[in-house]
Parts: sequence; C-alpha cells; structure tokens
Amino acid sequence: MTILIFIIILLALVIIHEAGHFFAAKSAKVRVDEFAFGFPPRLFSVKKGETLYAFNALPIGGYVKIHGENGEDKNNQDGSEKIKDKRNFAHKHPLIKIFILAAGVIMNILLAYILITASTYISTTFVADKNSNEYQTFLKENRIKNERVIIVNVLENSPAALAGIKAGYEIEKIYLNQENLSGEVFSKKSLDLKKEGDEIVSEISKALNSNENKFNDSITFVYKNLKGDTASATVAGVYNLANSDNKDKKMIGISLGKVATINLKFTEAVKLGYEKTIEYTRLTLIGFKDLFVKLFTTGNLSEGVAGPIGMVKEVGNVREMGFNYLLLFTAVLSISLAVFNILPFPALDGGRILFVLIEWITGRKISEKWQNILNGAGFLLLILLMIFVTVKDVMKLF
Repeated sequence: MTILIFIIILLALVIIHEAGHFFAAKSAKVRVDEFAFGFPPRLFSVKKGETLYAFNALPIGGYVKIHGENGEDKNNQDGSEKIKDKRNFAHKHPLIKIFILAAGVIMNILLAYILITASTYISTTFVADKNSNEYQTFLKENRIKNERVIIVNVLENSPAALAGIKAGYEIEKIYLNQENLSGEVFSKKSLDLKKEGDEIVSEISKALNSNENKFNDSITFVYKNLKGDTASATVAGVYNLANSDNKDKKMIGISLGKVATINLKFTEAVKLGYEKTIEYTRLTLIGFKDLFVKLFTTGNLSEGVAGPIGMVKEVGNVREMGFNYLLLFTAVLSISLAVFNILPFPALDGGRILFVLIEWITGRKISEKWQNILNGAGFLLLILLMIFVTVKDVMKLF
C-alpha cells in the first residue's frame, strides 16, 4: 500500500509539473509533441491531436517535448531556407521561453500552497502560549481543542535519547520516582501537566538536583509515539551532558512545550497556507545550499538525502501519522521538486532558462550542439547521482 501511495504522489507531482510546461506552451501557441510520465522504455501511449501522451517504465520523472525547444534546422534537406514556423519554441521572445520553462516550477509551488492550505484548514496545531494574543483570541472564541504537552527537542546521546524518546512524542504522564538499592521504583509522584512546558522541565530539574526531595532518583515518561502507540521510558539524570548549558546539574536532555489543535476559518487557512509555503520554500533553499556546500567541500552527501527507496520509507512513516501529515509531506516534496528544477544546472529547467538568459543578454545564440552536449552530460550526472543515492538507501536497509 505504501509503494502505491508513493507512486500516486510521484505521479501527481510529475504530472502537475509537466502540465505547467504543457499549458504554458499551448497558451503561447507553441506546439507540444509529447507529454510523458517517466523515462523510456515506453509502456503504452496514445496520440490525441498533435500530442503523444506516453507512460514510460522508469518512474523517476517525466518530460514534455516542446517543438523547437532543442533548436531547429534552418534549412530544408535540399538546402532551401525554411519558412519561419510561428509555433516553434525557438522563434518565441525570450520572456515567453522563460515563462514556458518556469511554468512547471510555478505549478509545483502552487500545488504545495493548495495542499498546505487544505492541511491547515482540516486541522492546525499551534504553540499553546497562554501569554500570546493568538491564544487568548482562540480561547475566547472557544476554538482550542486537544491541548497537550509534547517533546520539543531531545539532546543527542542524552538519557532521554538513549531511552528511545524522540521529538514530537505526546506526553501523557510524568512521574518523579523513588527507587530502592536495586534500582526498582517503589514510590512515585505525578507531575501536573497543566503547567507550561518550561515549568514542567524546571520541576524535573529541581527534583533531580534536590537532596531534600525524596522523588529524585529517576523520571518515568508515559507517551504516545508518532504512530499513536502508548509506551513508557524511565530515565535518570546525568552530569556534564553534552550541548547542555548547565553541565553542573543533573539533566535528562529534553525540552517540552504545549501545543493545541484549532479548526481555522477558510480565510485564516488561506493566509496561513501562503505564509507556510513561503517559509517551507525558504527552508528548502537553505537545505539545498547546505547540501551543495557539503558536497563540494567534503565530497559527501548529507544523511538526509534520500532516493526512491528512502522516499518510500518516509511515505510509510508519514502515512501512519495521518492524512493531514501526508498532505504536508506531499507539499514539501512538491516544493523540493520546484527548487531542484530551478537550479541553473544543465538538463534542468533552471539550466535551460540560463541558456535563454545568456542568449538574450549577449545577443549571441549558444550552438544547439553545445546545448545538447551540456544537457546530455547534466542528465547523465543526475542519473548517476540517483543511482548513488539509491545504493545508499539500500545499504541503510541492511
């Protein structure tokens, strides 16, 4: 089922992207010869009007073959000059060319905006800060639901992390424990979860570092994991915790926060969807920048980079969290696809736009031979990168 969902998501993202090129070309009166999902070998195809619609075997993308995008012979076979084809991409103004080439990216961003807006409209989780005007407004309108404490952050190699506690887990109960000499809990005290997250953490810290408090041996957390399953973990505080500001105090390495669910009005969802789309796009740009900096400085890819196998695994994880999260995940993928495609790299939309800009600024046409060579080399490098990432995904499985 997870693989099927992944294929559906990929199919939707590719079709939306290529539909952007398709309809932009049609609106500019440029002929579209082929609209394809995946890369050859071809599984089946159907021709409707002047366009061939194809479904190919390798589901790693798609393409729209636009008449004249890769140049056009200026002469007929007998050497006579051809009549200028008004429906040829090569004969269009640079701004129209850029519009057609960028339309796929625009459609992916638009899709992300729609998905994020839909997700926030269905249900939105926000930080339940009682001192904020937003919280007080929602409280007066009786729109706050399911207020809860969650794990906001877990320090690496901390007692909490080693016990399997992760960010995003919902806390159901917290107990301060008193243990006997063999380490068994024989008495415990429940903490009040109605308090703010930092107040709860402060209470835990005071208990762990107090000689007067008898419930200072360990802490037990009862929580719901990301799958919604209830579990528990008991941890003891340690000194000199790495990345901690208080190395002279016993700590378990967590921070807590309060969140709540609210049903937004449609206009609020539209506004929040726009803001989140801008924010996710900004973070994606930063992510790609960091990826390439690490690649060119160390020669290694970030651990977070995943290929098709890794993406299937992520889809499975998100699917378990619910439909709302699946919408957000698809939106983030759509933004990632848009940002990746607009990079000024041969074979990508951004690379083709770069060629158009160079020709427009210099007034000199880049030879079709060199454009084809560069685009071919770029495509080959992308395929090699895909193979490398996929091999990494397979190795992670073992």
